[in-house]
Amino acid sequence: MELAQLFRALTGGVLMGLANLVPGVSGGTMLLAAGVYADCIEAVAKFTTFRFDRDSIFLLSAVAGAAASVILLLAGTVRDLVIDYRWAMYSLFLGATLGGIPVIWRLIGKPDTRVWIGAIAGLAAMSMTAVLPTSASPAGSPSAPLLALAGFGAFAAMMLPGLSGGYLLVLSGQYVTILGAVDGVKTGLLSAGSPDWASLIGTFGVLVPFAIGALAALVGVSNLIRYLLRVQRSATLGVLLGLLAGAVFGLWPFGVDSGGLVLPTPAMAAGALALVIGGFAITLCMGRLGIRHADS
Repeated sequence: MELAQLFRALTGGVLMGLANLVPGVSGGTMLLAAGVYADCIEAVAKFTTFRFDRDSIFLLSAVAGAAASVILLLAGTVRDLVIDYRWAMYSLFLGATLGGIPVIWRLIGKPDTRVWIGAIAGLAAMSMTAVLPTSASPAGSPSAPLLALAGFGAFAAMMLPGLSGGYLLVLSGQYVTILGAVDGVKTGLLSAGSPDWASLIGTFGVLVPFAIGALAALVGVSNLIRYLLRVQRSATLGVLLGLLAGAVFGLWPFGVDSGGLVLPTPAMAAGALALVIGGFAITLCMGRLGIRHADS
């Protein structure tokens, strides 16, 4: 692997790790921004079908290692911000998610009927999330099947430019749970004197089923994405477009009550709007950078 490609892989991994901590920001978009998205999808597809080569292994190691390091170090901080400042963080997440729409639109180019059909299907799927509970298990005791499903969805989305794995964790109600378990790993490893094995083992009930779902996504979805983008590119990108456009259904910053959506005070509304615009601008800028890399 050339030094320049290694640098892009490490940069992409760092950006991807940050993206996966922030619902709304797409890890795939960050890999596009670093100029390694196509190489990563190809490398994952090769690896999961046991076609190994040195460059692919080095690329995946650099990206995954950088991403995992960022997630391990910052998971607790981001989790606390989501708990303590939900409306502000969700406003930022919403803007970041909607910022992926121009990224997908640029990839679509000239839309056709298949794009619009796919977009309607994706939008309908997201609208259904508005009437579903965001957690299917009591706080602190998530079920293994739900955690596996969350892992599958998060890692499937991670490989799609414009779609956020963190956002799908929010919808499944497992975002804080997963980040808390990851932070528990960091705390256990950095315990004074020696690793706190009891704390580390305590995270297995969350992370093991999540990892099983994630592995299933890596094996199946990487190859499926490559196939769909080859034979049904327009429809596939259309679905992604609809999913992003429907993000507002799941990321309303101010919660809901028995009477419907909670309305903010004027000051909170102004702050939320500023954060939405800021999140949108960040993702839009990263997406444009990624498209220029992909085209070059």
